[in-house]
Amino acid sequence: MEQNSEQNWVKRAKQGDTAAIAELFRLYWRAARAAAYGVTGNFALAEDAASEAFYAAIESLPDLKDERRFGPWLRTIVVRTARRQKAKTAKENGAELKTQPDSKSTPPGADLEQQELVALIHEAVGHLSETLREAVVLFYFEGYSLKEAAGFLDVPEGTLKRRLHDGRKRLRDAAGQILKGAKPMNAKHQQILKQLKDAFEEGLNTEAFYQAMREALRLRPFPDELLREVMRKHWAPKLEKAALDPERTCEMRKILSLAYSASERARDPNHPVGEVAGAIRAALPEFQSWQPDTSKIDYSQTMRQMFEGKSPSMPSNFAEVSTASYITAMRACLVQDSDGSVCTTSELMQRKTTRDEMHTQMSQGNRLSDAFRLFWKSPESIELRAIEDLLRRLSETIIPGTPVRFTSFDGPHYRAALRMQLADNPIPAAMGGVHNPHQLLGTSERGSVASILIWLEPWAEAKSGKAVELANFSLLDFMKKPEQE
Repeated sequence: MEQNSEQNWVKRAKQGDTAAIAELFRLYWRAARAAAYGVTGNFALAEDAASEAFYAAIESLPDLKDERRFGPWLRTIVVRTARRQKAKTAKENGAELKTQPDSKSTPPGADLEQQELVALIHEAVGHLSETLREAVVLFYFEGYSLKEAAGFLDVPEGTLKRRLHDGRKRLRDAAGQILKGAKPMNAKHQQILKQLKDAFEEGLNTEAFYQAMREALRLRPFPDELLREVMRKHWAPKLEKAALDPERTCEMRKILSLAYSASERARDPNHPVGEVAGAIRAALPEFQSWQPDTSKIDYSQTMRQMFEGKSPSMPSNFAEVSTASYITAMRACLVQDSDGSVCTTSELMQRKTTRDEMHTQMSQGNRLSDAFRLFWKSPESIELRAIEDLLRRLSETIIPGTPVRFTSFDGPHYRAALRMQLADNPIPAAMGGVHNPHQLLGTSERGSVASILIWLEPWAEAKSGKAVELANFSLLDFMKKPEQE
């Protein structure tokens, strides 16, 4: 980062030059994210904090007296923002914030053992002190030179070299333990995996398995392979029978037909939901419409695909192409909790301490939402900021003036994710993020996959000014209804 050109960008940005603001973002986004990660040790929260800090910095830019010190000044704002968010998150969760490995560095085509090693090394980075973690992430992960990193941190290059030396030593010690087989470093992680395996032996409908799943949802990386192995053992014998049972295939087709189709109101342009659905499609011309052909769904084949980490909602060639973007009309389940808040089933599982509490709330608060699912793939790394920018542009286009709020969302299948709320509406407006590398849907090439689930009701309410409710839903009652032509 040349100081003179940077100073010029800062001066122009002070005058409201959008190109200059964009250039400052390009120059400093990775550094801001590294600084926030140094504080939080959690990648999703780091991206959220860095994003918020950048907005605050641009708004406060007229207060910066010395244009040559934009980097250190920005870092101060980032660190302050990250510490506030970390404290808030820890208070809300009632526990220390979990470190989350930045697994996007997993080598292309890496096997499971290599992925585990990468995850453990990143876990070790998460356990470094705040000062060492920031230095290591800035220099090694984000690609800044010694001069650039030292300038951003506002420390002499010699100080940064000492921090990198100390960080490398700590990581060498950790790597040595891992390579000798003394893994994982986090004994709690292994304990939870063993708990999940043991609980499976007792049965999937037991309190023990429910508690094991609640613990597993907190693990990063999420144990996808183990869970699929558990499900394979449970369902494999049933699949053989299901393949010969046309009734089971019919049931699966009926459920998927509901999930992957638009409701009547979502197809009606005169209904608030249909109106906003049309507006969202028009605002996203780069996303190709795609709907799975549920008439060809085979029950046993679908279950086997799920065991392999695939989804019937993805085009069959999605793993092979390097670039693609799709929008799919859906109906998605949400749950209204006893306090009036609305959440996903995985979030509800984190809230309810027993299986009975979970099932009671599901039976009372299960709701069905009209939704869109956006998913796209890029040969380049996708950043969480790109997802936030897409949703901000969408809201400015469709519901200008509506207050928008973003919070970090620690989803088990995401490297980094966020949740979007509109005004004081308790229904989430959107939720999504960048998927973990091992979930690139079978592809071995370099790149990223991201997805967003957009729930239409809060958008429709904000656009029309009328109350738009989620539909009450019971899967049992739905299955009793005769199949419609």
